[in-house]
Amino acid sequence: MAVSINWATREITIPKADLTLVTGSLYELDTDALRLELKDIEDSEEGVPFPDTHRHNTEVTVAGVTYARVIEIINGYSLTFEDGQYSVRLAGSNNNFFDVENGILNQNQVQVIPGNAAGLIVRSIGSGLNTEEHDKLMGLPEESEITADIDANSTQLAAIKERTDNLPDAPADVSDIPTAEENADAVWNKTLP
Repeated sequence: MAVSINWATREITIPKADLTLVTGSLYELDTDALRLELKDIEDSEEGVPFPDTHRHNTEVTVAGVTYARVIEIINGYSLTFEDGQYSVRLAGSNNNFFDVENGILNQNQVQVIPGNAAGLIVRSIGSGLNTEEHDKLMGLPEESEITADIDANSTQLAAIKERTDNLPDAPADVSDIPTAEENADAVWNKTLP
């Protein structure tokens, strides 16, 4: 069973068999693959007389950063996943496929998990943050704060070193300091008649 369109109701039906099993009851929909399949249906003899099902803006690279594609269901079309108790994660684009409020998703037992993000970028590794942004996000101090702490600690260490440099080499003579027992005897002898 393949993706189908009911032209009278403008309902796009996506069968479970067209989804990729991730694990257990979690499946993934490659939204770009769906877009291409919809284009094939629109370009067919059957689909040519009807309005487009979606609008597509491809990936765009700006100043070395690649922003994700955008796919938007338009012209009153809606999406229905084959009914069942499973979840579908949308992958590969920012899109409106999960929009129940505006009639894009015909909700049934299937849980749809969107993956949209403002400024979503395509990267093969890493977070996309520079070192300063990463440190700030992680709550790490900025370089100027670290330098200030090092300077303050260096000043304190210099003051301690100055004091310890003036200590005598040998310990003080403690032989003439009375012991606790001698002190107790002295107190006893002075306080009793």
